Amino acid sequence: MGLEEVKSDILNEAQQKSDEIIEEAEQEKQEILEEAEEEAEKIRAEVDEEIEDEKEALEKQELSNARMKAKQEKLSAKQKELDRAFKEFRNELEDLDEDERKAFVDNVVEGTDFEVAKIKSSEEFEDTVDGRQIDFEVIDRPGVVLVSGDGSMRRDFTFDRIVENFRSEYRKDVAETLFPEGEQ
Repeated sequence: MGLEEVKSDILNEAQQKSDEIIEEAEQEKQEILEEAEEEAEKIRAEVDEEIEDEKEALEKQELSNARMKAKQEKLSAKQKELDRAFKEFRNELEDLDEDERKAFVDNVVEGTDFEVAKIKSSEEFEDTVDGRQIDFEVIDRPGVVLVSGDGSMRRDFTFDRIVENFRSEYRKDVAETLFPEGEQ
């Protein structure tokens, strides 16, 4: 064997080794790319799932917020209607004619559990005291305040107080009348 042959064998062997190494490297590269593609697909699927979960959560939150806002608006509208009803009641108290004012004073005086010595009221009630042994004092609130002789007892029947008491005592009944069960 000559030098050329040895050289050729070494080069062939080296070429063969080089081809094997390149082929192995190519296979390894292909495996790495496949693993990377699988991992990327897995990550994409996880991200898509997270995005879908977030989207659903946001949709639920928006729906919940919309329902809450609608409920608040409905409650606000009902409260306005209740306020309107009690304001109308207040206005009707102020619109009492002379006979109704006299009957109102008669009822509250007779229903009081002490001897009334003084009535405090606005001027339009002054005529209701005529013929009674009761003092009258003008105040700037419509309705009447009844006071005992020694001043230790008093009952407030001013219109604001009456409406306040009716509101606290009958609010539920008024609401049920204004908003029957089907509308609640």
